[in-house]
Order: sequence, then structure tokens, then C-alpha cells
Amino acid sequence: MRLGILGLPQSGKTTLFEILVSNAPPRAAGARQDRVGVVRVPDARVDRLGELYEPKKTTYATLEVVDSQAMGQGGGPAKGADLFAGVRNADALVLVVRVFEDASVPHPHTTVDAARDLKELEAEILLNDMAIVETRLERIAKQMRIQKGPDLERESAVLVRAKEVLDDQRPLRELAFSREEDRVLRGFQLLSRKPLLVVYNVGSGQAFTPGAVAPAGVVAVVLPCADEREVARMPAADRAPFREAYGIPEDGLVLLVRSAYALLGLISFLTAGEDEVRAWTIAEGDTAVDAAGAIHSDLAQGFVRAVVISYAQFVEAGTEAKAKERGWQRTEGRDYRVVDGDILHILHNK
Repeated sequence: MRLGILGLPQSGKTTLFEILVSNAPPRAAGARQDRVGVVRVPDARVDRLGELYEPKKTTYATLEVVDSQAMGQGGGPAKGADLFAGVRNADALVLVVRVFEDASVPHPHTTVDAARDLKELEAEILLNDMAIVETRLERIAKQMRIQKGPDLERESAVLVRAKEVLDDQRPLRELAFSREEDRVLRGFQLLSRKPLLVVYNVGSGQAFTPGAVAPAGVVAVVLPCADEREVARMPAADRAPFREAYGIPEDGLVLLVRSAYALLGLISFLTAGEDEVRAWTIAEGDTAVDAAGAIHSDLAQGFVRAVVISYAQFVEAGTEAKAKERGWQRTEGRDYRVVDGDILHILHNK
């Protein structure tokens, strides 16, 4: 999974990046380059299984995040270099919207207005998509003057439909596309098609409630990023009392990762043994054979069956032997839909 972080200058998006990527060095003053980091997904289930198995290796799921410098810079793909190149292949976008007041950190528009800033961010994304769509339509029109063809006609029809939505100032994520239309659009990596996580960056103790219910494909969270970054830099054992003192109800990294998983419809399953305890990320609704493929393509090809037990039942039992005695460990076929927290052992033909 890859998340692209966007925001206006002084919004706190770099602070958010440093919450997610705990070992990220501070950004150099005046630096314009995107920063990329890898996040280890916190998972208490992996921690507990590690205690029970004491494996040689413990592996957490990971995600990649990009701190993009695209917003507020102007330009776009139709006018030169693609400023959004770093987030084009992101699975979801994270928009950081400033809510906090701080005279020492001047807002680029002088005043703080979360609704205005969110609208500006979304408008810049829509304009960027429009530039891509219009540029491609112009090229198709030139090609079709020379030689028409069904592929160009189909592509043009899909892009015209997309342009109509963008002209209406609506993101493309609101529009349902057929599988064939999706295949046409996928290569353009249009930003407004991507699921959106909005992070409202509040000040210490500042109360804030996001507006109306978010539309499909959008999740909103509220986080005091500056406070959370300070807590995240402390030793793990010292964080809980400071988080309570700051009035932060939940670990910011856990909140952000959980929200991203929910937004993208992702779950985790686990494998456990003396050699390794590991978390794996798959889509909600994926089957046992899909999970086998996530581990290794050979396991999917030679899949026979999966031995399954839920994490909660395994921890209650304490050992595999006791789980078997209680009848909690079961065998499932290739079409079994994996549940978040399932512990799987894949049996296959070698």
C-alpha cells in the first residue's frame, strides 16, 4: 500500500509524514523534493504471537508514504513537469487540512479556514485531472483525423464522460465506471479517482468536528499532529501518560493506519510458527487461495487447503494443541473468505 500526502504550505503535512515515518530526518529548509518513507504497521496481534512463539523472525506489514511538494506550486502536466508524479501511483491520497492557530506559523492565506483550504486542495486535484484529460482528448482528435479506430473511439468516449464530471467540479471517485472503462482510465492515474483520507490538523486541546458525512471513498480523521509527533519521538514506555496529558485519545499512527485500511478495504491475516510470525495484507473478501498467493505464487498454484483459526481463539487457547482439542482449528477450501485476524497455515502440493 502506498499513501500520497498532500497539503497546502504550513498545513502540517510534513509533521504527519514524520509521525508515520518515525526515523525520518527533518526536512531541509527550502527543500522542494518529495520524501518517501516506509511505515511498519503496528499490530498488537503480531506482538502477542511473537511472545507465544518466540520465533527467529517477526515481520510486520508495511506501507509506503510520500510527502509530496506538489500543492501550492502551480503548474501541472499540461504546462511542464508533472508535480504530482510522486503520488500518481499511490493507492490513496491523504489531504492534510490546517485547523490549528499559530501566529508563529503564518497561514499562506493569512487566516485559518479549514473548509476553504479543503476546497482549494480538491480544486487543484480536479484541475490537474482536467489538464490530463483535455490533453489526451486533443491528441485523440488529431489521431482520428488521420485514421479512426474502435480503440480510439472507446477511449475518447470514456474521457469525454470523465471530462463532463470534472467540468461539474466533481471528483471522478464519485462516478461508477465499468471494468472496460476502468481499464482505459487506469493508465492515466487520475488523482480524483483515488480514495481520499482527510486529516484535520488541530492544535493542543482544540475541539473540532468535521462537517457533513463524507461521501463514498472519503474518510476524515482529527489529529493534533504537532503533539502527536512529540509523543511519537518519546520512548514507547513513556508515551501513554504524555498522550493522556495532551488529551490524545489514541495513538496517531494506529488511527491513521486503521483509517487507511478501512478506506481501501484491506485486512490482515497472520502466519505463525517457530521460524517466523508475520502479518500479511490482502483485500477484504479475498479467499484462502488469494491469501496463499500473497505469501507466494507457488502456494496459490499448488493450493490444497488452509488450516484456519481466529487470532482471538488461538490466544484464548494458548497453544495449537489446545486449540485443536477445543475444535477451534478447522480446514477450509480455496473459496473460503479470509477474516481479519485469521491465522492461516497453507497446505499445498510441492
